[in-house]
Amino acid sequence: MHIQNKKRFILMTGALGVLIIIILVVTVLFLGRFFSKQEPVQTTPKATETTSSQTAQSSPAATTTTAAADNQTADTSTTTAPSTADPSDVLVLVNKTTNLDQNYVPADLVWVDLAGVRDTQMRSVAATALGELFSAATKQGLTLYCCSGYRSYATQKELYAQNVSALGQSEADLVSAKPGQSEHQTGLAMDVTAESVGFDLLESFGDTKEGQFVKNNAYLYGFIIRYPNDKTSITGYSYEPWHLRYVGKDVAKVIHDKDITFEEYLQSN
Repeated sequence: MHIQNKKRFILMTGALGVLIIIILVVTVLFLGRFFSKQEPVQTTPKATETTSSQTAQSSPAATTTTAAADNQTADTSTTTAPSTADPSDVLVLVNKTTNLDQNYVPADLVWVDLAGVRDTQMRSVAATALGELFSAATKQGLTLYCCSGYRSYATQKELYAQNVSALGQSEADLVSAKPGQSEHQTGLAMDVTAESVGFDLLESFGDTKEGQFVKNNAYLYGFIIRYPNDKTSITGYSYEPWHLRYVGKDVAKVIHDKDITFEEYLQSN
């Protein structure tokens, strides 16, 4: 190949090389900025806790939840006041207006040695009382199962985000607590289930023999159904016949006899 103007050829080749280098640099910078803006992927929680504190949880026979079209980002902002009460008090109020500190962990957590769909923990006083409730059920020919007890702030944060992703913000807020607002962090709450509902957490549990036993007898052992039917305007959550909260026998009896919520009891005392 004969090149008539070697100098011009060299200049053109050099200019072309510089142009290619500039294009490559711009491309790399653009891609770097693009990927740096991507949100981190939400990780799946450990197998021992796979759902929220206020929604149906996975179990040996649990069904999967279909993601709603309204796939929103979880709002975990804390706009409510921290609890002014001692978080270790069995009467501590934890709800949508009163939060636990994210670093709070009960000092007396124990593993619950009862039938369950997963290993879980509670505070010692609550675990002992729950054992008595389960024994009373057994004497009636009924078998209750633990489903979910203590959960940390971090675990609740993951579970709440999952529920918002699956249900949308509004629906999730009816069945799932934001981190810091879950009673499970107190170590005084336990979700219970039965084989009759496939070891799941369903409203229909309240209509089963096991659910009726819990409704009529839990207070004798210091527990209340924390989120009763038709009390959403007060508690902020939908009906959960499976969610038991330990408050002690005396207080539980008052709440049961008067058919009131925990919030109503605290307001009147």
